[in-house]
Amino acid sequence: MSSLQAAMIGFEITPGLHPTCGAWGCNPVTTAVDLPLLSRCLVLSQDDRLLVWFSLDLVGESPEVTDARRDEIAEALDLTRDQVLWTTDQNHSSGALARSLFTGCVYHDLSKQDADFMKAEDKRLMSSAIEAAREGIRLLQPASLRVGRGYCATASFNTRSVLPNGRCKFVRHHAEAALSGQPIDPTIGLVRFDDVKGRAIGVIFNFAAHPATILNGKVISSDYVGWARQEIEQAIGGAPAMFCQGFCSDINCYHMFGTVDDARRTGQRLGRAAVEGLSTLIPARSEPFDFAYKTIELQCQPILGREDYQKDFAAMQEFLDELQTDPYLCWCCGMNLPLQVTPEQRVQIIQTKIAHRQAGLRILESGKLPPSSVPIRLGAVRIGDVGMFLSPGENFVQIGLDIRARSPFVHTLLCGETCGLFGNIGTDAAIDQGGYGTDSYYEVLQFADFRLPPAKGSAGRITNTAVELLNVLWEKGP
Repeated sequence: MSSLQAAMIGFEITPGLHPTCGAWGCNPVTTAVDLPLLSRCLVLSQDDRLLVWFSLDLVGESPEVTDARRDEIAEALDLTRDQVLWTTDQNHSSGALARSLFTGCVYHDLSKQDADFMKAEDKRLMSSAIEAAREGIRLLQPASLRVGRGYCATASFNTRSVLPNGRCKFVRHHAEAALSGQPIDPTIGLVRFDDVKGRAIGVIFNFAAHPATILNGKVISSDYVGWARQEIEQAIGGAPAMFCQGFCSDINCYHMFGTVDDARRTGQRLGRAAVEGLSTLIPARSEPFDFAYKTIELQCQPILGREDYQKDFAAMQEFLDELQTDPYLCWCCGMNLPLQVTPEQRVQIIQTKIAHRQAGLRILESGKLPPSSVPIRLGAVRIGDVGMFLSPGENFVQIGLDIRARSPFVHTLLCGETCGLFGNIGTDAAIDQGGYGTDSYYEVLQFADFRLPPAKGSAGRITNTAVELLNVLWEKGP
């Protein structure tokens, strides 16, 4: 068995701003850059195994669109799709890529586009990624590992608060969330790659919290991630630091709907906690290096009945009528809409839900029910003593905590938003409670055809598959 070879390349992916269409040429409200968007490309190799892993300051895209990007990179490098990972941090101030339907902001019309501008921006992004991968492959060198963790309990909060009636309220401020007793994951997973002289090749840092400080703002920014990365890179002599988003479906960063200064404070707090953790890292085995994947089926929740749809229609129409005279109205069908967005945007959110229910009624009338299950492709990577679980889902934080507790690896990183945005995957308790994060993502018809959210039992399937994949890799090693 040969030694692990590693390289990490940093490159910028800040979009050009179209004079009328904004970021990426399709997000007109985003008109300026506050903090550049960056990407890191980690290349790992041992014997006949090679992996190219991108981490990007982007909101992400569907698994189908992401797979198309992975295929494009794989073809250029003469690799397979499974050798290319594409991780995004779910950045809500990154604008919308060409090909994408996700803006990262709340609700914006992406139909006003400059096709030529978007094509050029898309080509620039993909060319930069391919060239970074080629450079990483060229610069591969023997690498050793130091591994450990940091802790930061003052950068994230759980967005769900259970009400006396057993339902759920979406919380948008960390002070209120602190009273809910819901879990967070304060762990900062840290993996440092060193060359033969002990100099840093690069660092992976893994933390669970949506970068949503500047949500619905007008600036491009890498949010708290960018500020944390600066702290870490300064501490390791300027070598690149690569962020991997954790399991954060129900976890937000401090100061949601905040300011650029809020993002800086949160990021610096997290970054300094990571730097403190870096000082305590211990040597770890860097071999064997391997990766594995498995596709499983998640059962879907049943489609609503006609009476349920009609009841929702009536409640939503009543909300829209009352909103005309009460701009502070926010509760509709068990969901508290954010007051930080305009009444017009709240109308758009409810209209999206109405459209989904209308589609559901048409399906019921046709007698042809939607699929009862959906596939999801999960993966795992082993680097010696380190195990990493990869999921395209926005998994609830408790799923990650359960995986880490059952993992055979002492050091386990939980990498969500990897190889596409599948959608929210809640625990059984959260599905019973309802509320945002268990079904809302699946109700946006613009993202895909009519879909039903994952049913109870999905969290268990994800956890069991993660443990299975990690054990497979563990048992292969020395």
